[in-house]
Amino acid sequence: MNRRLATAVLAVALAAVAIVLPDFVNAYRLFLATLIVVFATAGVGLVVIMGWTGQIALAHVAFMGIGAYGTNWLFSDLGVPWLLSLLLSALAAAVVGVLIGFPAARLRGFYLAIATLAFAELIVRFFVEADTITGGIAGKPIEIIQLFGLDPDRSQWYIALLLAVVVFTATDRLGRTAFGRCLRMVRDAEVATGSLGISATRYKLLAFGLSGFIAALAGGLFGQLLTYVSPDTFHTALLIQFLVVVFVGGVNRLSGAVIGAIFVVVSRELFQDVGDWQRLVFGLSLVLAVRFLPGGLTSLLPRLREMRRLDRQPQEALS
Repeated sequence: MNRRLATAVLAVALAAVAIVLPDFVNAYRLFLATLIVVFATAGVGLVVIMGWTGQIALAHVAFMGIGAYGTNWLFSDLGVPWLLSLLLSALAAAVVGVLIGFPAARLRGFYLAIATLAFAELIVRFFVEADTITGGIAGKPIEIIQLFGLDPDRSQWYIALLLAVVVFTATDRLGRTAFGRCLRMVRDAEVATGSLGISATRYKLLAFGLSGFIAALAGGLFGQLLTYVSPDTFHTALLIQFLVVVFVGGVNRLSGAVIGAIFVVVSRELFQDVGDWQRLVFGLSLVLAVRFLPGGLTSLLPRLREMRRLDRQPQEALS
C-alpha cells in the first residue's frame, strides 16, 4: 500500500509539473520537452512490435510519415477536424501495417528487417509521387493548430502530453491482458503457439497494425513540431534515432521508450553542431547498447537490486 501511495503521489506531482511547465521555460525548451514526449510515444510502437513480439520491423518512420502527411491533408485540405484527422490517419497506418505484416509474418531475423525496410522505402517513394497530398519531393507546410486559444507551443505540449498518457496507459493495460501475454509467447516460443491454439501469424499482424497506429499518432504531432515535412524527413537517419530510443532505453519496457527519448533528444541538442558526426554518436550508442546492455538503461536498476540481494545473502547466512 505504501508503494501504491508513493506511485500515486509521484504521478500527481509529475502531472502538476507538466501542466505548469510552459510557464517556466522558454519556447525552445518547451519544443525540446514536446519532442521528447513525441519520441517516447513513437517508441511505444517499437516496444510493441520489437520488444513484445520479437519482430525486427524497420518501417516505423514510414508509419509516422503517414500520420504526418495524412493528418495535415485531411485537416488543411479537406477541412476535417484535427483530432479526427489524426485518428483516421492512424487507422490508415494500422491497415498498411497489417498489409505489410502479411508477407513479413513468414520471415524472421535479417530477412524480416530487409523486407520491412523495403516496404518503408516504397511508402517514402509514395510520398514523393503523391504530390497533391504531400507536396512531392519538395514537401509541404503543416497547418498549425491552436488548442482553446492557446499559442501553438502550448497547444502542442498539452496535446502531446495527453496523447502520451493515453497511449502509455492503454498499451500498459493491453500488455497485462491475454493479448499481451500472447504477443510475448510469439516472441519466446513461437513453435509452441500452434499446439496451444494460438495463431502466431494473427498476433503478428495485430502487432504490426498496433505499432503502425501508435507511430502514426506520434507522426501527426511530429509534423506539427516541424511545421514543414518532406519525404527526406522520414528516412534512415530518423529510423536510427528511434532504434536508439528503444535499445538504449530498453526494448522490452514502456519506460525504456521515455528514457531512450530523453537520451536521443538531449544527444541531438548536445551534438547538433558536429554535422554527420551526430549519426556516428547514435550508431555507436546503438552498438554499445546491443553489445553491453541488451536490456537497455531500464535494466540497470533491477541488476543493482539483484547485486544488492546477492551481497546480503552471505551476511545473513553468517548472522
